[in-house]
Amino acid sequence: YANKKPQQLSGGQKQRVAIARAVVNRPQVLLLDEPLSALDYHLRRSMRVELKKLQRQLGITFILVTHDQEEALSLSDRVVVMNHGCIEQVGSPRAIYETPNSLYTAQFIGDANIFRCQVMNTIDDTIEVAIAEVCVHFKNRRQYQPSDWVNVIIRPEDIQVWNVREVDADDEHEFLPATVSEVIYKGSTVDLIVTLSDEKVVLATEFFDEDDEDLEYEIGEKVLLQWQPGWEVVLPDE
Repeated sequence: YANKKPQQLSGGQKQRVAIARAVVNRPQVLLLDEPLSALDYHLRRSMRVELKKLQRQLGITFILVTHDQEEALSLSDRVVVMNHGCIEQVGSPRAIYETPNSLYTAQFIGDANIFRCQVMNTIDDTIEVAIAEVCVHFKNRRQYQPSDWVNVIIRPEDIQVWNVREVDADDEHEFLPATVSEVIYKGSTVDLIVTLSDEKVVLATEFFDEDDEDLEYEIGEKVLLQWQPGWEVVLPDE
């Protein structure tokens, strides 16, 4: 491509040239400010892989500024979440996503269902709260006391959706009754927007697998929600 004019290069090729010009002198730090924002989806994905490979080959520290959460999680060894110029949380991509230490981080990184509720009771190492008038229990990792207000955060992929006919009436598990409001097919996943009895809107992501090949839901269908125990994060009310 040496003889091509700039206007003859694709977006991805232009980005490669810009990066090459920046790293040719082997700087100690390379600042990347939204480097993939002008690229289409497939180019962004391939450039992510290329950037990560390049960083390992050159051994240069990359500081990547981005508003794309998927980009931040997939490219980084360490993520710094900023809030109005202040550091909100620093950690590995997995720690930032799975154990946010504030409501801001939980809402900023990925999708999150947030239930604001009051602690009704504490039993051993669990707290009891009410979500849509259903009593549910969560691990009490922060020594909450009765009457404390908390925010329970559950990621969409940690919520399981059951047809009411699939659940035994005598099942003692904690289920939240809901109604399907929207079905969004994404190929390998189906995103469900459901509404609880108190009008709270919840997002659930169902994955296709060999044990459940038919993920077919109808708008208005009655379902029951369950979650992966222990995968929730309970934060103090801010």
